[in-house]
Order: sequence, then structure tokens, then C-alpha cells
Amino acid sequence: MVAKQERQQEWQERVAQWRASGLSQRAFALEHGFSQKQISYWSRRLASLPPSLRFVPVHVAAAGGSGAISLRSAHGWTLTLPRDVSASWLAEMMRAL
Repeated sequence: MVAKQERQQEWQERVAQWRASGLSQRAFALEHGFSQKQISYWSRRLASLPPSLRFVPVHVAAAGGSGAISLRSAHGWTLTLPRDVSASWLAEMMRAL
């Protein structure tokens, strides 16, 4: 079971890297040494998982003193929130993403 979860996590990260790269599946696969079919398979498989079973990559960095929290995705979007945002509200919102 652990090996299955680790493999799923590994491919989730690879699919996220492929999407963030802007490359075609074929070009990304050739560059990283695996087949396009693997990226295609895992992209479809991960998209079909319920949201509660998906991982969301998060980058944590020290705040610049702006009094705000900024969340940046690997897909290029940024969400800026006030520092005093409710933790429960933020958790609910992250589950919805």
C-alpha cells in the first residue's frame, strides 16, 4: 500500500511539473526519460481521483512584512489574503481547490 501511495505521489509531482513546464507531454517525457503514455495515463488517473485524495503542492516562504498571505500554485496563479484570515476558512478553501 505504501509503495502504491509513493508511486502515486511521485507521478502527481511529475504531472504537476509537466503542466508547469509548458512542454507537450512528448517533449517532457523525452526530456525526463519516461514515455508519453505514462504521463497521459497518470494525468487521466489523477484527474479522476476525488479531491480529498489529491495532493496540493505548497511552497512556504517567509513573509515580506506586507501583512498578507500569498498562495502561489505551480500553474501560475496567486491568491493574496489578509494575514488574519480564519484558519478554518482557509482550510475549507484549500479543500475546494
